[in-house]
Amino acid sequence: MATLNSSLNNQTTLVKTPSVIDQVIAAEQAATMVVAIIVIVINLLGLIFVLSHKNLRNREASFICNIFLSSIATGIIYILQRANLKVDLFGLSAAQNGFVGAFNWQIGMLTIHRFLRVYIPLKYKRVMTTTIIISINIIAWVAPFIIAVLLVKVWYVLDVRPSTALAVQWLIFILLYLVPCVATLSLYAWILYFVVTYTKTAKKLTTAVRKTNRAYYQVMLITTFYLLCWLPYCIYFLVRSSLKLNAKVDAAILTGLRMLPYVHAALNPIFYTLFTGPLKQEVYQALVKGQRRLTLSNIRRQREDGYGESTATKASAYAISAPRLSKAKISPMQ
Repeated sequence: MATLNSSLNNQTTLVKTPSVIDQVIAAEQAATMVVAIIVIVINLLGLIFVLSHKNLRNREASFICNIFLSSIATGIIYILQRANLKVDLFGLSAAQNGFVGAFNWQIGMLTIHRFLRVYIPLKYKRVMTTTIIISINIIAWVAPFIIAVLLVKVWYVLDVRPSTALAVQWLIFILLYLVPCVATLSLYAWILYFVVTYTKTAKKLTTAVRKTNRAYYQVMLITTFYLLCWLPYCIYFLVRSSLKLNAKVDAAILTGLRMLPYVHAALNPIFYTLFTGPLKQEVYQALVKGQRRLTLSNIRRQREDGYGESTATKASAYAISAPRLSKAKISPMQ
C-alpha cells in the first residue's frame, strides 16, 4: 500500500512538473514580450521625433511614420494577447493579422518608393505625386485589414472543418506575409542590380560613385536583415504541414520564429535613422545641440560656484562645440 501511494505521488509530481518544451515555450514568450515592449518604445520615440521636426515631413517620412505606427500597434496587440484579458478573440486576431499585414505592405510601399527613385530619378516627382502617395498609404492600411477581417471571420465560422480552416490560414499567410515579403525582396534585388551596374560602368571614383557604393552596402544590409527576420518564418510555414511534428514542438518552433519579425520591427527605426539622409542629419543635429546645451549648463554651474573666468570658459565651450557643429555643414559626404 505504501509503495502504491508513493508511485501515485511520483506520477502526480511528474504531471505537475513542466516539460522541457513547455519551459522553452515559456522562455520564448517572455523574450517576445520584452521585444514587443522595446518595439513600442523605440517606434514611439521615432514617430515623435519625425513628427516634431518640420524638415522630416517629406514623401519618404510618410511611409516611415506608417511603419512606426503599425509596429507600435503590433506590439500592443501582442501584449494584450499575453495579458489574458477578457477581449473578443475574433477582433484581437483580426487586428493582429491586420497590423502585421499593414506593416509588411507599408515596407513594400517604401521599397517601391525607393525603387522608383533609383529607376526613374528624373520622372520620380511627376509619378509619385502627393495624391498617389496618400492613396497608396491608405491602400496599404485598408487592404490588409479587409483581408484579415474577412479571412479570420471565415476561419472562425468554418473552424469545424480542418481542411477549410487550413486553406484560410494559407490565404492569410500568402496575402499578408508572403506576397509583400517577396515583393520587397524582389525590389531590393533590383535596386542592388542597378547600383552594382552603375558602380561598374563608372570610370572614375567620383562623389556620385562613392555615394552609390555606400547605398550598395546599405541596401545589402537592409536586405540581409529582412531575410534573416522574415524568411525563416515563411519557410517553416510552407513546410510545417509536411513535417508532421508534435504539437508542442510545432508551437515552440512557431513561437521562436515569430519573435524574429518583432526583432525586425524593434531595429527598424535604427536602420532608418542610419540610412535615411535627412533623418540621420536631424538626429545628429539634435545630439550635438543637446551636447552643447549640456556643456553650457556646466559652464553656468561652474560660474555660479565661482570656478574659473566666465569669458575664457565660454570661449572654451564654444571651441569644443563649434567643430562638431561645423562638421555636419562642411559636406554631406562626411
